[in-house]
Amino acid sequence: MRRLVLSVLVAVFGFIGQVAAQTGDAILILDASGSMWGQVDGQTKISAARKAVDSILSKWRNTDRLGLMAYGHRTKGDCKDIELVVPVGDFDASKIRSAVRGLYPKGKTPMADSLRAAAGALRSSENRATVILVSDGIETCSPDPCAVAAELKKAGVNFTAHVIGFDVTDPAAKSQLQCIARATGGVYLDASNASGLENALNRAVQAAQGQKVQTQAPAKPQAEPDPLKGKNFRGVARLVAGADPISDSKVGVNWAFHKSNNGEKGEYVNTVHGSPAAEAIEPGDYVVVVSYGYVERQFPLKVEKRKIAQLDVALDAGYVTSDGSVEGAGKVDGVVWEVHKSDGDYVATDYEAVPKFILSAGDYVLTLTKGAAKTKKEFSVAAGDSINVSMTIDVGKLAVSAVYAANGPKVQDGIVIEINRPAKSDIEKPEWVTTDYKEISQFDLPAGRYEIVVSVGYARRVFNADVKSGETTRVNYNVEAGVAHITAPDGATIEIYEAERDINGQRKWIGTHYDGDKSVALNEGKYLVVHVTKSDKRIEREITITAGKRSEVSFR
Repeated sequence: MRRLVLSVLVAVFGFIGQVAAQTGDAILILDASGSMWGQVDGQTKISAARKAVDSILSKWRNTDRLGLMAYGHRTKGDCKDIELVVPVGDFDASKIRSAVRGLYPKGKTPMADSLRAAAGALRSSENRATVILVSDGIETCSPDPCAVAAELKKAGVNFTAHVIGFDVTDPAAKSQLQCIARATGGVYLDASNASGLENALNRAVQAAQGQKVQTQAPAKPQAEPDPLKGKNFRGVARLVAGADPISDSKVGVNWAFHKSNNGEKGEYVNTVHGSPAAEAIEPGDYVVVVSYGYVERQFPLKVEKRKIAQLDVALDAGYVTSDGSVEGAGKVDGVVWEVHKSDGDYVATDYEAVPKFILSAGDYVLTLTKGAAKTKKEFSVAAGDSINVSMTIDVGKLAVSAVYAANGPKVQDGIVIEINRPAKSDIEKPEWVTTDYKEISQFDLPAGRYEIVVSVGYARRVFNADVKSGETTRVNYNVEAGVAHITAPDGATIEIYEAERDINGQRKWIGTHYDGDKSVALNEGKYLVVHVTKSDKRIEREITITAGKRSEVSFR
């Protein structure tokens, strides 16, 4: 079953009479297990949880004392990793918020034992305690949290649980969460995304403070149809042997059946989806290809008449996310993530701001690219891991436009913007970085100095610009150019030279074209336009180009 994303327990106390509220002792319990590096709405779940906690803190009654408990933030795979991070005391929102931001998810989600620990910490108080529990799945350690909730209620602990199912798609998980609410007289609320979580948490706080909130759980448990009826294949996939079964509605596990050809993969038969998976399969020998994300494994399977064929497979894989940021500016967007094996073999690409990769255990290199900026980081993932690879990229934005003259007009058509790294010495050439052709060209570049070559037609000028990480540099260059409109007989050859001769008596050639009606941009100055007739006769016209102006020359 899926790990819990977030488990928040809040003890909020009732009213004396109908006017004054009691002072209550409260504990907020936050799930800091490895699954919190998963993503929702383009952000990590730990980020969504922090925002949700902020939402609760903004609605908290100052008369209620509050502490913070967390689990799964110190060790991996430890169901006893439960800690009272901030002891119960006078309400201090900044202290709680700071402690939550300092949690680094890595372990398991012992929800039932956290319920017991919270009840034990609050047992000294005779006040009525209200618990707000947010989860996206079933308990990952041994006890049943629904049974524990009922046990605490029967033991005389003033205990009401308002439960929020966060992005819960597993019917069994939702049923368990609804059971906790029913067993303690609380309400159940669904939250399908991060904003829905904040809304549901605020409604749960309202319920805890005595306001009427409608539950979304049925009054009695609903009987679920048997999904395995009539199906002789049962499949369960795990990241690693002994781990919780994979239950991922967004990516999903696929089971591709092939006939066995002496133990090798043969003719394709069928594909079954999900984990757990169930299907009616004809008797025979098969090779089953199990795939999940970028992980693929093959397993033999024998299906016999009137028998259940089962596969419980370990994929030896882990989850990897990354919360990339720009130096000096925060989160990244418009990026490309690539994963390669340590030997250079390509594995995967993702374009989300917060990517999630499901990878076989091993050594990898993660590359983060934004425009021309790029950074790499080596990492290792072990079977069963849920890890986050934090990366920071040095990148700023350069926006380039141009005008023909100081007072305009703008260069709109035919513009070419070339970005180079400056030459390191007089005998080297600049290093090309990238080129764009828009009226306003925007480039994502590593911080530093660049050579900017702006061209339109035959006009060309070179500039320099400095780019700072996390900032946008806007430049509008004057190319000091005008337009020459040249007309000649159809099929004519037109050659353009600089008017002034060099020391050797030669004119610099600018360009040649064969149109009878042509407009070309030229830098300000004097030029010689030559019409070469079909009989090779050369007719010359001198033309003066003024920046921002149009000049005419005709050979007709």
